[in-house]
Amino acid sequence: MKIGIIGGGAVGLLFAGYLGRKFDVTLFVRREAQVQFLSMNGINVHKESSSFTTQVRSDQLTEVPLKFDLVIVAVKGYDLKSLENVLVLMDKNQPLLFLQNGIGHLDWVKSLPHQNLLAGSVEHGALKENDHALLHSGEGKTNLALIRGEWGVVEELVSQSIPSFPFLLKQDFEEMLLTKLFVNVLINPLTAITRITNGKLVENPHLHQLQKDLFQELLLLFPQMEGIISFERVEEICTNTYQNRSSMLKDIESSRKTEIESILGVLVEKAYKEHHFVPIMNIVYRLVKGIEREGLGG
Repeated sequence: MKIGIIGGGAVGLLFAGYLGRKFDVTLFVRREAQVQFLSMNGINVHKESSSFTTQVRSDQLTEVPLKFDLVIVAVKGYDLKSLENVLVLMDKNQPLLFLQNGIGHLDWVKSLPHQNLLAGSVEHGALKENDHALLHSGEGKTNLALIRGEWGVVEELVSQSIPSFPFLLKQDFEEMLLTKLFVNVLINPLTAITRITNGKLVENPHLHQLQKDLFQELLLLFPQMEGIISFERVEEICTNTYQNRSSMLKDIESSRKTEIESILGVLVEKAYKEHHFVPIMNIVYRLVKGIEREGLGG
């Protein structure tokens, strides 16, 4: 199977590094310098007690039709619209898999003309070290669900996945993405504000209470999720990823734009339109936006 992966960040490198061991993978990135690094070095995946290198094709992303059995879009949510001209040139039967956090991108994805659209929820921990290397800091799984269309070649992807990089098919893409969103909301912004690792959130009684308050506000917006995800599950994830620094914290530390709009901004807007009172969510959102603005130079 020929797989194209768009995005040379941590997630794109992670997927290319693992899938390239089983499939014919081409990684598309924006900078020629990264193409050169990948061509010379391959993708170096480092884990706690081991490492491996995968040789994959790499190319600079241009507005030329991509012809693959599957295209995985692994850029941040705020970069999706810049890919529109690239994606619309593709065969409309060619399946697209989107791996973004949050739900802010869903309306845009649904507006695409493609017949087979899928969403993915990534539970792995990954930290990009440079243009060709990353740290696989936590093994998990990737949940997949159809937005519309048919599974097609994705069933082959699932059946041939390696044990340390599994895929799991889900029936309801909204439920899948909302489950991940609950986790992201209760971890990412708070770690970005406080500059602490995931596990310390549940150890600190003040931050732990903020997590509980945010969880209740989320249930106001998505009452259908009650019983599907529990607060105890979020606590368990914090404990299991105790030493992890969330992606939003790493963005703040590196003075990069965060995914706060896709994770919290869209929820603050939803609450306003539906007349829900979510004071904690509003404060946390504004704090991250303020910190992000200072880091990006105002």
